[in-house]
Amino acid sequence: MERQNKGGRLAVTAACVVLGFLLALQLKSVQRNAAADATSASRLETLQSLYNDMSDQKEALERQLTQTQAELEQYRQQAASSSTAGEALKAEVDHLELIAGLTDVEGPGVTVVMQDSSTVNTTGDEADYLIHDNDLLSVVNELRDAGAEAISLNGERLLATSEIRCTGAVVSVNGRRYAPPFVLFAIGNPTTLYNALTMRNGVVDVLGQWKIEVKVTVSDQLLIPKYNGVQTLEFAKPAAGEVE
Repeated sequence: MERQNKGGRLAVTAACVVLGFLLALQLKSVQRNAAADATSASRLETLQSLYNDMSDQKEALERQLTQTQAELEQYRQQAASSSTAGEALKAEVDHLELIAGLTDVEGPGVTVVMQDSSTVNTTGDEADYLIHDNDLLSVVNELRDAGAEAISLNGERLLATSEIRCTGAVVSVNGRRYAPPFVLFAIGNPTTLYNALTMRNGVVDVLGQWKIEVKVTVSDQLLIPKYNGVQTLEFAKPAAGEVE
């Protein structure tokens, strides 16, 4: 009987040890989860604060753009109604707006539609079959080199200051994010633009090796919208004079 009681006490003791060990593990797990939740909450709060700041900045820039456009229109009307010199000034302003991408333009050119590859992945790297910012830049640079006078990407007018960069699974253009398909409009000599993109070993040929879908078509009339953002210069300013 004594042996049975001793064995029973040992069993109870062992069960208590195991239970205590399990409770300790449970406590550590709860503490880790609590710490992770606190970290996630802190990150979420930080991201929300950044988002609010960016939204406020965007609204302020949009108000600035609207005000600047209204002032420019007022100056244009005053110049046109004053004198011959004013008419010449208005024509110069219109020309500069056209070159700067601040007005809608239309004309012949090409349409380029780019889509991620739908072929079976044989390299093991999914990124090989997706469109990246450097792919878009290659097409844009080829169009510019071929004499494109105006280019848009998914409706965004591309200027010299426009950024095209990957941000996760999407591409950022003029601060806005877009996913495939990517549609480019380019105004210029249609034949020259088409041949520049589709020539042998050209950009479309290279992308085709990865089965990236690129369709180039000639268009008799394209409409490319004006740039809708605000350009601010913090460091650059007009030079005081020529450097001797």
